[in-house]
Amino acid sequence: MARRLLLLYPALAAAVSLRRTPLVPLAVTGKDAGAFLHAMLSVDVSTLRPNSHVDACLLTGQSILTDYLTVARGDASEWLLICEDASTVVRELEKRVVMEDVAFSTIEKAVFDVLHGHEVDDALADTALSLGPTAVYHNEDVWALGGTSLREAGGRVITNAEDGDTDAWERARVARGRPRCGFEFNSPGDGKLVESCGPLESGLAFACAEGKCYLGAELVGKRRKAPSLRCRLRGLRFSEDVELRPGTAFGEGVLTSVNGKNGLAFIERKAGLGICDAVTVSGVPATLAALEFGDGLEDNEEEAVVAEPSEKERKAAKLKAMQAKLKAAGLAKADEADAAAAEAARKAAKLQAMREKLAAAGLPTPD
Repeated sequence: MARRLLLLYPALAAAVSLRRTPLVPLAVTGKDAGAFLHAMLSVDVSTLRPNSHVDACLLTGQSILTDYLTVARGDASEWLLICEDASTVVRELEKRVVMEDVAFSTIEKAVFDVLHGHEVDDALADTALSLGPTAVYHNEDVWALGGTSLREAGGRVITNAEDGDTDAWERARVARGRPRCGFEFNSPGDGKLVESCGPLESGLAFACAEGKCYLGAELVGKRRKAPSLRCRLRGLRFSEDVELRPGTAFGEGVLTSVNGKNGLAFIERKAGLGICDAVTVSGVPATLAALEFGDGLEDNEEEAVVAEPSEKERKAAKLKAMQAKLKAAGLAKADEADAAAAEAARKAAKLQAMREKLAAAGLPTPD
């Protein structure tokens, strides 16, 4: 289709660079497709306009990240999901279909990032470059999206796969800090720190709408209100190319990805480290780096997230304020220490009165 467009409209073609990704396109069809995706995904799909797209997370009920994906809308009945672990995404979504009219099918094409360059002439890729960051071009089986899969200036196209690897994409992914299935989440390792990490710890706060009800939203909401998250995904910068195994634990965290001089790791908050601080992974020194992929909402080390008081805490504060007002007016109830002293004095006075009566009657008095 891209070549056909090029032949029909040669003036539209421009020199671009294509970067193959490991991502998979899924078609979502049915009259309930939009409503179903809105209920399942972490963003407000209901307000997504035709010919636009948005990034989202698919979580489990325990807020474990299943996949990070892009939701694209062509028209009222045409929806596209771009994900990595397509089989798991389809399984997790299909098992939650009850009576909805919605179906999922894999599109046997590949997803390419489109960047400015001088490697190939392709009209569809040129169209992707001309789109706004959240815009979509859709015509029958042709899809083009604005913005790359790594949140760079550029675009994406869904086109027939040709021989080629995803090495360039993986290098760029690790350098920019995009979390990936099998590395930062759904990892085959058994690291407890990685298993406990959700979208906020992974730098995906921008893909989780606040106040929206979706699968796994409750725990995400609680973590947003927490004074701090247990850990953060950080970049690692080594002085030379290294060969380290993802899943390697070190003093301050766990290494999740490595490619050349760049790596990614979850760093525990209790380590008290910030951007540009030094760490050592298996004897190899590295420097912590901020990630370009996220929007920085979770990266401010100086600003602590203040948790809203719970209902119990609000009631306790209200009671304390009321007691202070009563005490100031002289109407406050005695505290436990004062009450105990008053009770002891009352008993002593009662005992003294009994002794005086016994003494007046000539009877022996108790000691």
